[in-house]
Amino acid sequence: MAGTSSLLLDMLAPTVESRDTPDVICEARAGNDAAFGRIVAQHEALVLRTAWRLVRNTEDARDVAQETFLRLHRHIGKIQTDRSLAPWLYRVTTNLGLTLLRRRRRKPETPLGEGVSAADVTRDLPEQERRTDVADARRVLASVLDTLSEKERVAIVLRDLEGLDVAEVAAALGCRRGTVRAHLSRGRLKLRRALEARGGRP
Repeated sequence: MAGTSSLLLDMLAPTVESRDTPDVICEARAGNDAAFGRIVAQHEALVLRTAWRLVRNTEDARDVAQETFLRLHRHIGKIQTDRSLAPWLYRVTTNLGLTLLRRRRRKPETPLGEGVSAADVTRDLPEQERRTDVADARRVLASVLDTLSEKERVAIVLRDLEGLDVAEVAAALGCRRGTVRAHLSRGRLKLRRALEARGGRP
């Protein structure tokens, strides 16, 4: 994607994924609640941020995040200790987010700061994303994302904002890589047109 939309997505570069500690996962699988709590603390920002980018409502994002970790707790015994938890968390968060969008048809966005602190969503974001000009760009991108279909939005969020590769996005969506590329192509085109219609600036 070129032009303004490409610049905007570059400004919203994904965070670097933190590594899981196999010992902690093993302890959690053995029923150690403190170890599971450390896992939640490590991945909470990732899940909440992704959920919010998908459902665009703070209350709904919290619901999705809570259900994601409830499912992780329920299935922790099946989690492989030699693999990152992130792909599993992205897949579950995406599925729950899509289900919620279809069921509630998305409530009006809750402004950040009403019921949630900025730190909840932004504490793991790059420093540049906390700057005022980039914050403005994030708001523009968020509003433009609302013009996309559910699958297009998920593809853009996971591929361009969260930094997953096409195979990982396909796994999260339960579709083929070619389908993901089609969603990305259509979504990026809509983003570019929507941004151009806004004059390329907030």
